Amino acid sequence: MAVVKELIYSLLFRDRDISESHVKPVLDGAFSANRKLDEATVLCSELNAPDDLLPGPQGEFYVSSGKTIMVFKDSDFVEPQVYATLEAEVGGLGWSQDGSLLACVSGRGVAALGKNGSVNKWLDKVDGVDLKCPTAVTTAEDGTVYVTEGSRRNPTAGWLQDLMANEEGTGRLIAWDAQLSGARVVAQGLKWPAGVVVAHDENEVLVSEAWAHKLCAVKRDSGEQRYLVDNYAGYPWRITKGLSDDYWMTFFALRSQLIDFVLQERSYCDKMMAEVPPEYWVSPALSSKTNYLQPTQYGRIKTLGVQKPWAPARSYGLVAKLDADGLATESYHSRVGGKVHGVTSARCVDGIVIACSKGDDKIVELDKCAEEYRNHQEGGE
Repeated sequence: MAVVKELIYSLLFRDRDISESHVKPVLDGAFSANRKLDEATVLCSELNAPDDLLPGPQGEFYVSSGKTIMVFKDSDFVEPQVYATLEAEVGGLGWSQDGSLLACVSGRGVAALGKNGSVNKWLDKVDGVDLKCPTAVTTAEDGTVYVTEGSRRNPTAGWLQDLMANEEGTGRLIAWDAQLSGARVVAQGLKWPAGVVVAHDENEVLVSEAWAHKLCAVKRDSGEQRYLVDNYAGYPWRITKGLSDDYWMTFFALRSQLIDFVLQERSYCDKMMAEVPPEYWVSPALSSKTNYLQPTQYGRIKTLGVQKPWAPARSYGLVAKLDADGLATESYHSRVGGKVHGVTSARCVDGIVIACSKGDDKIVELDKCAEEYRNHQEGGE
C-alpha cells in the first residue's frame, strides 16, 4: 500500500522530491494506539514544562524546566530545589566523565556545571562558530561527549520556526574529548537532530532526526552514516539506553497529512508564518490545551463536548521501546484529548521508565521494565 501511495504522489507532484516527502505510516503493530501514558502514575505536576530528566549518582534526579535545573532528592519527586539558573531555556542533560552536569542551553551552548550549580566551562564554539542550538548530550565510556545541534539557523527555542521553514538540514553531531576540549564535527546536514545516545556496543552513536522522521546510526571512528528507520509516524525526540540492547525514544508529536501537505505548499506556509501568530499555525504542538480557534483548523469536532481520540492529532504523547535495529517493540500513548502530551524525555532508571511531559507539565512513571531489570540483576550482568 505504501508503494502505491508513493506512486500516486509521484504522479500528482512530479516536481517534488518524493524522498523528502515520505508517506506518513499508520500506527499499527507495536505502535498501535493505547492509553498507557494516561494510565501512568503521575510523580510530579509542580514543574513548568519539564524537558529532560537525569538520574544522579546519589539517587537524586535533575530536571530541566525553563531556565532552571531542579533537583529532587529521590524518586518520590517531592520538594524540588533549584540546582542552577541559566540565562536561557535549558533542554537536554547529561554527565561528563569528570562528574560535571552538562546542560544544553538555547542560544548559548552546553554548560558544564559543578556540584554547586555554577558554570565551570561552556562548550559553545565549534570551528570558531557559536553553538546556538544544542538539543541533547550523551557521553561514551571513554569520556567522549556527543552533542546534537538541531540547526545553525535557529536557537533551540525556535524549533517550530525551523520545522515550518522546511529547508535543508543544517544540524550536526559534534564531539568533545573527555577533557571537554578538541571539538570536532562528526556528522552534518541533519534535519533537526533532537536526540543522541551512544549504542550499547559503543561503536556507533544513534541520532534521531526529528524533521526527517528518521533514526540514524553514525560510526564513531569514521562518521559513516546509516539509517535504522527512515520513516516514523511522528517526530522522534530524545533517545536513551534501556537495560539490554534496547532503547527508549520519545516522540513529541505525531505527523499528520494536513501538516505534511502544508509544509509542501510553500507560498501558503510562508504567508501563514508571516501573518498568523505561531500558536494558530497549522503545525504540531506540545499541547492542545486552551484556545477555541484551534479545533476548527484540524477537524477535531467535539460530540456532546467530547473530543474523539481518533481525531486528527495536533499534539500527542508517545514513548516507544526500540530494539537494537531501531524498531518498536512496544509503545505508550496519550491520544487526542489525553493529558500527557508533548513527551520529550524518557529514561529507564532501576527498571522503571520515567518520562517528562513538557506539554502537560508532568513527570510520569511507567512501571514496565521492572521485571526485565530483576532478571538483568539476577543474571549478574
